[in-house]
Amino acid sequence: MSSEAILLGSLVASFEHGLLLIEDSKSSASHEDWDAATEYVHFDDDSLYVAVQSVVDGLVSVTVYRDGVPSGAVEGFVEVFSGEFQCRSRRICVRDSDDNALLSIAAPGGDLIRLHVFADAWNWATRVVVGLEQLNHRK
Repeated sequence: MSSEAILLGSLVASFEHGLLLIEDSKSSASHEDWDAATEYVHFDDDSLYVAVQSVVDGLVSVTVYRDGVPSGAVEGFVEVFSGEFQCRSRRICVRDSDDNALLSIAAPGGDLIRLHVFADAWNWATRVVVGLEQLNHRK
């Protein structure tokens, strides 16, 4: 967590199928081995699925920061994912599975990013905070 985090964007939306996608804008990830019944978070190289509450339960808030996240923004949250994320297109899309809500963000630095995802609940989250950190520079 960081006091120097920079807010990149946020969205508040209904998620028809309860699925938040964080992925390279040109991702071809298939998530073939994902078991939606038992896994609330699933990673596939350049794509991350996070279960959030569906439209029948209300809105979901997603906020994205660069260079860490403010500690107050994730107080009481659970870190549901932390890992290296390939972003070959250098553009990250944060969206619902139907593309009704979309936040498109330029990747910080190069094509390899450290991705941290925090949620207010391990499953069916109503608030999600994403932190992006540069790991390398594209040459």
